[in-house]
Amino acid sequence: MDFYEDQLGFTSVDGKKLRRGFTTGSAAAAASKAAAMMLLSGKTSEMIDIKLFSGKVLTILIEKCSLSADKKLASCTVKKYSGDDIDATNNAEISALVSCNDINIINITGGKGVGKVTRSGLQVKPGESAINPKPLELITLQIKDVIKDKGFDIIISVKDGEKIAQKTFNPRLGIVGGISILGTTGIVEPMSEDAFKRSLLEELKIKKSNSMAFVFGNMGEASLKSRRISQEKICICSNFIGYMLREAAANGVKKVLIAGHIGKLVKLSGGIFNTHSHIADAKNEIIAANLALLSAPHELIKKVMESITAEESIEYINDFGYNYVFEILAQKAADRSSLHTYGEIEVEIMMFDLKNNFLSESSGAKAIVKELII
Repeated sequence: MDFYEDQLGFTSVDGKKLRRGFTTGSAAAAASKAAAMMLLSGKTSEMIDIKLFSGKVLTILIEKCSLSADKKLASCTVKKYSGDDIDATNNAEISALVSCNDINIINITGGKGVGKVTRSGLQVKPGESAINPKPLELITLQIKDVIKDKGFDIIISVKDGEKIAQKTFNPRLGIVGGISILGTTGIVEPMSEDAFKRSLLEELKIKKSNSMAFVFGNMGEASLKSRRISQEKICICSNFIGYMLREAAANGVKKVLIAGHIGKLVKLSGGIFNTHSHIADAKNEIIAANLALLSAPHELIKKVMESITAEESIEYINDFGYNYVFEILAQKAADRSSLHTYGEIEVEIMMFDLKNNFLSESSGAKAIVKELII
């Protein structure tokens, strides 16, 4: 059985039993406490107890420790454990380099592999290490548990942190050079839909402006960037386009260009605002219904209904000369999306195929694009 399973237990996500983990903040706190204890006693620790804000005591394994020849610097490393959460930082080696100071304060900074904040809107000010307030507090509490009347300088580092950060939202949030040290409770709950939405919302709050572009993923973002639209204006929404539109309205955004593949956008034209295929997958039916309204031949409608993907249907539609349906679908998607915000946001649509070929756009898309171009 996993060392951490008995301590952290399990949670249920979508009916599945998943293991909890611990945060990068907990890992940094354990490494810091182990290093401080080593600095004072000269002894290494195989495991360390840290007390979380809930009062729960969590035992964390220490991977390695070292003490400088003059015994003024101690370093300990913890391997981050994410349980069953899909987390780029799982198994990341988080280290703390600890020394004593004469000013009786605990000073915590980020070293190699810990990012730097470059823009406002986060919990950490620009120019500072990306170590959130709660992890800072947690580290401080563990050190004070070791000894109350000494000061320590602590440098938190992460092996390959800059590389790991490329698999996180950090670059999009203006955090450069490494990962963030995060965690409010110290425990990682396997990623829920709500948690993922919160991570998307964070980018929206940072980038919010009068006019913005929403995309479903990297393909849409690349398409817009190739058209000289500023990355500072682009937010990834994944499948949660309805949620992000409502949050955009709540944050004062007035115009949104939604750009992406026909397979996602056609769902919006049918009033489907969570585009995950497990929620609804009526794209063939929506395309076919709109072709029927154009009096398209039965043969074309049948081919569309039998298409495995929306991409496949594009070829049939073009062959039969009914590509005007793309314009209809784009406009309906724009109108339904604006209605989803109760008219608070002017929404326009730009539709592509998988090769980034332009298919269609809604009537006001060009005007918004002009506002978004670098």
